[in-house]
Amino acid sequence: MSKVAIIMSTYNGHEYIKEQIASILSQAYTDFTLFIRDDGSTDDTVLILQTLSITDSRIKLIIDEPGHPNNNLGFGESFSSAMQYAMSIGAFDYYAFCDQDDYWDENKIKRAVNSLDTCDQSLPTLYACNYYICDSKLTIISQGTSGSPMENVTFENMFFEGVFPGFTIVINRTLAMIAFSKVDSAQIYYHDKWVSLITLGLDGKIIYDHTPLAKYRRHESVASSTGKGAFAKLKWRIDKVLNGDFCPRTRQMLHCYKDAFYRKMNYDIRDFLDVFTGTNRIKKLFFNKRLRRSISGEILLRFIILLGKI
Repeated sequence: MSKVAIIMSTYNGHEYIKEQIASILSQAYTDFTLFIRDDGSTDDTVLILQTLSITDSRIKLIIDEPGHPNNNLGFGESFSSAMQYAMSIGAFDYYAFCDQDDYWDENKIKRAVNSLDTCDQSLPTLYACNYYICDSKLTIISQGTSGSPMENVTFENMFFEGVFPGFTIVINRTLAMIAFSKVDSAQIYYHDKWVSLITLGLDGKIIYDHTPLAKYRRHESVASSTGKGAFAKLKWRIDKVLNGDFCPRTRQMLHCYKDAFYRKMNYDIRDFLDVFTGTNRIKKLFFNKRLRRSISGEILLRFIILLGKI
């Protein structure tokens, strides 16, 4: 039976963490370990985790220094630290990404394992499932996607827009080793995008399950645009780009990807990486391939490039 490591980083998640973990412990597939690193919560999240870990030996809390609370590393480094810890202590076949405030269908891990077990494990392989967008009480609002999320996706536009939300992703050990042990991934904030780009760029395999197997909780503290209306999503994106960390994190990921994988890429991808890790704004602005799938997204991104943000 394949062994699964579920990776979670928590921060002030006391409101929903019990419900999320309950859905994980109720999985039909039982051969898993849930690794949780708290990123310096100031509420009672750690106390909740400690209590739950006593009730089920599959829950493993990652402690930086015994007797002291974990340092606040930020989500990217905290998640990467949890991932590397899990990889170092056990021979797991698959690694599932997990948020602290969603809810998993009981067959989520089972379907992922059944799909991944049929694949060539020497190739970097990523499984992702569909999901429901819900309100804070998990009342279903809509379905994540009705078609194929990979439609019209290219390596270039995947760099600038997310395709698979992290909580839907399960990856094999080959991909995990490439993404989290052979490069400095501590500062890679968008781990879902990172593993997707590696899989696509290295000609790995992407499996998409159209069955919704998770409930994505949409509430005020969720820091993404998933589930927002068109106008609200555009407003969120503009604010995130001009005042947030999207641009510096994207620039950082471009450089990290080029440093790690440039020689393994085809010439088209090398050209893209050369342009967008360079300083020539005109070359970026008039790059001859689409950088976003939607027209509005393309216009916004080209405007961001014009401003010199990327």
